[in-house]
Amino acid sequence: MKAIKNGELNSEQFIQEVRRYYPFFPFVVARVRKDFTWNNYIFKKDTVTFLDLYGTNHDPEIWDEPDEFKPTRFNGWEGTPFDFIPQGGGEFDIGHRCAGEWITIKILKTTLEYFINEVTFEFPDQEPEYQMNDIPPNQRS
Repeated sequence: MKAIKNGELNSEQFIQEVRRYYPFFPFVVARVRKDFTWNNYIFKKDTVTFLDLYGTNHDPEIWDEPDEFKPTRFNGWEGTPFDFIPQGGGEFDIGHRCAGEWITIKILKTTLEYFINEVTFEFPDQEPEYQMNDIPPNQRS
């Protein structure tokens, strides 16, 4: 928070990294509308499929040091709607991306500004490790 307040990075970078690192959902579900092939895998009509939001947002082929929380990665970021998928992939009007994504970003910015400018707090010692085999993943402390 201090880095944002001091202007070292902007709130948009921080919020986008929060959304990348901690997606709201681990995956989204869709049903295939018509048969197609992608990467040599055949998707049949009416097959239920899962889009791995967490895995894609932590894919080392897309993201440098994907398990590091680095808001500066969004400084001048020029990815695609299929690289960064915290609320679904593709274009919101024709794909599986949440149409409310822009409202979510605005809410997160407003909340972040409130916490930075209006609230003072201290963090107790914590053990921030969590297990990814639980949905939702629970921290130990």
